[in-house]
Parts: sequence; structure tokens; C-alpha cells
Amino acid sequence: MKYLALIILLGLSTPGCSRFTKTGRMDRAYYKQLKQVKAAREKRRKNLIQHQRAEMPSLRNNPPPLEQNVQPTPENQ
Repeated sequence: MKYLALIILLGLSTPGCSRFTKTGRMDRAYYKQLKQVKAAREKRRKNLIQHQRAEMPSLRNNPPPLEQNVQPTPENQ
């Protein structure tokens, strides 16, 4: 029983896990905020593109193909 208590005491006293340190909690909160900001930015971008396509019929379909009627200039000989 003494050995088990000693092991538990040593395990809890060592700062082995980052979730118990102040900087570890701050790092996790920062990366969580970055993830949320990135998701919100992607959602806004997606909604903006969808709104633009609804407003402009030319953007609803794929972009038109490049013009094929370009005439090459004759080479000077």
C-alpha cells in the first residue's frame, strides 16, 4: 500500500503532462482559436463565392474556354 501511495504521489508531483502547465493550457487555447478562426474564414469565403455566383449568372458555370480564333502572325523570312 505504501508503494502504491508513493507511486501516485510521484506521478502527480512531476509536470509530465502539458495540460497541467500554464503554458500548455495557453498553447492549446491558442491552437483552438486558430482552428476556429480558420473555419470561420473558410465559411465566409464559401458563402461569399456562393452569393457572387447567385448574383452573376456568368459565374454559375465553369469559366469559358480560351478563345481559339487567335491568328498566328506570319514569320518574316
